[in-house]
Amino acid sequence: DEIENSLQEQSDELSRKMCQWGQANPNATLTEIEEAVEAELAQLRKQLVEEIVQEKAAGLHEEPDCPQCGREMVKNGRRGRQLKSKEGQTIQLERQQWRCLSCGATLFPPR
Repeated sequence: DEIENSLQEQSDELSRKMCQWGQANPNATLTEIEEAVEAELAQLRKQLVEEIVQEKAAGLHEEPDCPQCGREMVKNGRRGRQLKSKEGQTIQLERQQWRCLSCGATLFPPR
């Protein structure tokens, strides 16, 4: 699974970075260590959320029905979108946008 492989790579990279940080900061306090770890975990969390959402979106191949008129929608290109995580980080997504040819409504992201 791509996400499992990515998670393992990112976990290995996080461990490497934190070991290097520990060597470069031998007199760090507990608070400084916690802050450094949290900063790295926040970045890892952001990357994982983006990857999981993108993989989930890639699995959606069914055309949604228009929420306005109920007709089947058609693809209307891919669009980038920025969302805020609960930690305040900006999450970058690229998702399929849909358009209803009957009433002109658009749907992004699908479902």
